[in-house]
Amino acid sequence: MHVHAGMRALTAVAAIGFACVGVGALPPAQAEGRTHTFVLTQQPPALHPVDADMPGASVADAVLYESVITGDHGENGLLTGFLITADVPDAETGDVDADRLGQLSFDLGGGNMLAVIGESTYRGEAVEMTPSAPQLRAVVGGTGTFIGSRGQVATTRNGDGTYRHEFTLLDD
Repeated sequence: MHVHAGMRALTAVAAIGFACVGVGALPPAQAEGRTHTFVLTQQPPALHPVDADMPGASVADAVLYESVITGDHGENGLLTGFLITADVPDAETGDVDADRLGQLSFDLGGGNMLAVIGESTYRGEAVEMTPSAPQLRAVVGGTGTFIGSRGQVATTRNGDGTYRHEFTLLDD
């Protein structure tokens, strides 16, 4: 009876071991050749802050914006989006950043759009991102040639007020 219990335990351990080795041998989702990258440049945005509560930075404040976007391969369109403040700086805790949740729509015309969501960090009460500090957000879908897209976009504010959006999309 003890032999059978030992064999069952050994079989279970072997199955788990094979499963772990098998999973370890699988290529990562972002392996070479499984993604493609492209860059869109955003002109300085037209910003529309909405003070939701008290004057100054507070939770639920919003910033709506739009801007012209262009790409290296002739792409052009309009970026529209909004950011909602989820957390404000707090001198008592030493937190110097505001956290904002955002939704962005990169509309490249002809029914071709990328949908992006995520969190970003802003220094103090700044309305725009800190220059040269990239932030990542998730690409959660799209329309037209981007239907079902998923991946990420690294957004960097440039010193001249433009933005660089480097998209990395998974190839299925």
